[in-house]
Amino acid sequence: KGNTSVGKKVSSKDWSIHNDQAAVDQSERNKQGLLERAQMATIAGESGALGLSSDRILGDSFMQEGTDMASMEKNKQNAIRQTTWEGKLAEGQANVNNSKAYSTTASLIGTGLQIGTDVYTGTQKAKAAATGSKPKGVEISKN
Repeated sequence: KGNTSVGKKVSSKDWSIHNDQAAVDQSERNKQGLLERAQMATIAGESGALGLSSDRILGDSFMQEGTDMASMEKNKQNAIRQTTWEGKLAEGQANVNNSKAYSTTASLIGTGLQIGTDVYTGTQKAKAAATGSKPKGVEISKN
């Protein structure tokens, strides 16, 4: 479970990156909206078309900007959520890899039994070679 703290650090860093990027995007969209409305006000003033029509166009500009801001916020939240899941996936993969490594490592008892079996087999082969008989349960290779 030591990987948990690493996953949290990565998620925190990625959250900050996503948050900063969303703030830049929203600020840029806000500037675009201000410029758009300033151009509309200038055009409306020069043409003398002030009134309900120009107010409606300005209202639509505010609505479009608000919709864009909400989309950017949702995208930021989804990116953070995805990064969190990717961190959890990486942590899970690390745990699986650790489990695989531990499962393939020989245990102390298993190693002892293997050594004991090798010693017994070697002793039986040596006795058989010395006496010229076939040992029980051990095959003698002719190498």
